Amino acid sequence: MCYMLAIGRVLPPIAMQKGGMDNVMTNLKKRFLLLLTTALLMMLVIPVTAFASEDSTISAKLSNEGSNIVLEITGHQLVDLYAYEFQVAYDSEQVKFISGKSNQSGFTIEPIVKEDKVLFAHTKTGQDKGIDGSTTLATLTFEKITQVNTEFRISSIKLVDSALVLYTVNQELKVTTTGGLFTDITGHWAEATIINASELGWVSGYNDGTFRPQANITRGEFVTILVRALGLTADSSAELSFIDAQSIPAWSRDAIVSAVKAGLVEGYSDGTFQANKLVTRAEMATIIVRSQSIAKDEDAVVTFNDANDVPKWAQPYVAIAAEKGWVSGLGDNTFAPLKNATRAEATQMIINLNLK
Repeated sequence: MCYMLAIGRVLPPIAMQKGGMDNVMTNLKKRFLLLLTTALLMMLVIPVTAFASEDSTISAKLSNEGSNIVLEITGHQLVDLYAYEFQVAYDSEQVKFISGKSNQSGFTIEPIVKEDKVLFAHTKTGQDKGIDGSTTLATLTFEKITQVNTEFRISSIKLVDSALVLYTVNQELKVTTTGGLFTDITGHWAEATIINASELGWVSGYNDGTFRPQANITRGEFVTILVRALGLTADSSAELSFIDAQSIPAWSRDAIVSAVKAGLVEGYSDGTFQANKLVTRAEMATIIVRSQSIAKDEDAVVTFNDANDVPKWAQPYVAIAAEKGWVSGLGDNTFAPLKNATRAEATQMIINLNLK
């Protein structure tokens, strides 16, 4: 680490070459980055000894920015801080590391991500003065994979002053996201269901932190959630034969490939799939029954009061789904087969399958 920082402060001169100052600066930068990276790797395997400056401490706080979690690391009671390094451990099944940056002058080494840990390191350069007092050292951004609360552990904190004296902060921090999985489901009839499905990784919200339980759900969205719940995988190179295949959103394409291959969904008579079309309750019940490999009984009887409104092709599926308890009617024992389904209803129906 001392070697790394010495490089950061004093670089050997490079002779003028053909090509002028641009070549000189390019070579200087390449040399600096190569030596700096090499020194960081050396630091990872060489034991270090703690020195004084034990008054310095580190704090961490979390905040939400849409679908991302921002982890802010702050140093306190710093004395001539010239460079620093720390490690953050997290659950890669719950969040994904996106980026890390420092607002301090100098050079931030590309964060090293390995398994469920990210190593962050930053150093000032040249004759910059070290930092005193309190300041934000780094901001790390993670993408939410699920909406379950997750813990971050900050450890292996190393600080170096401008005299290249290294010391460690004998501190390990733990911070956990709290509450508010989605900002708009509190008190909703499907709140527990939505949380359950989110923790299982089947559903996700929007960038503004909402789930929008009463919003209607499209065919593409519903198929994507069901495929996640079933644990189906797809060959992303497979082709879809629908004439509107090019208009299918990229985020739902693989799921639709899986569903078509498994015989869960079909297109319309005009050869389209219409991924962005709102799914009806009758369509949803049909896809659910097909997902369970249950042979349809053409003689099955729909017992809802509005049975005559159920399309003939959907009647066996609606009857089976109701019998199995996977779908339920509205308050007056009507099924409303042609009504567009909501995100909450779709989530509840998939949870009702008791998939593990």
